[in-house]
Amino acid sequence: MKLVVFGSTGGTGQQLVAQGLAAGHEVTAFTRQPEAMAKRLGLTVMAGSLHDSQAVVQALAGCDAVLSALGGSPLRRRERVCSGAMARIVPAMRKQGVRRVIAISTFGAGDSRPQVGWLARHLAFGVVLRSEVADKEAMEALLADSGLDWTVVRVGLLSDEPPHGAWRAADDGSIRGMGKVTRADVAAFMIAQLASPLWLRRRPVLVSGA
Repeated sequence: MKLVVFGSTGGTGQQLVAQGLAAGHEVTAFTRQPEAMAKRLGLTVMAGSLHDSQAVVQALAGCDAVLSALGGSPLRRRERVCSGAMARIVPAMRKQGVRRVIAISTFGAGDSRPQVGWLARHLAFGVVLRSEVADKEAMEALLADSGLDWTVVRVGLLSDEPPHGAWRAADDGSIRGMGKVTRADVAAFMIAQLASPLWLRRRPVLVSGA
């Protein structure tokens, strides 16, 4: 498949690029920092800004699926990184006839808020990360209304540890507390969804473990 990765220079984005290539896909990394991407067979690096709608349209030409590892920062509270980008990605996908999109969100967004625990719910998401979570929720709403074949992957605490190779995914409220998951396992889960309809138009929470 031909994949476009947004957020390709971040920790999880780099894993998506590497694992996508290892799985035999052709990968386009869309980034404002092309110099940060090492040249590899099967990788196309496209310099561009997610504020540039035409550049996003061009990036999606001929692609089969979109992987988004975009994330905001609590230090940039007024910047809607994820929802702002998705507001351009969704129309570009429609224009180019691309239907599949898999995007990272956060455990604690939307109807998963009650499961994260009192401290995370009131302190982290209620104060420190309030703007970032609102951005993720707005992104999720855009995808839910898009008519596309989307999957939203809600993650808790991310680590750069080696992959565990096993994870638990659920959207029934059975996962509780801010569990950890490695970036490598998040990327592996997302790559796996390209060939699976299991989590189509659903928002699984992903944590490490069998």
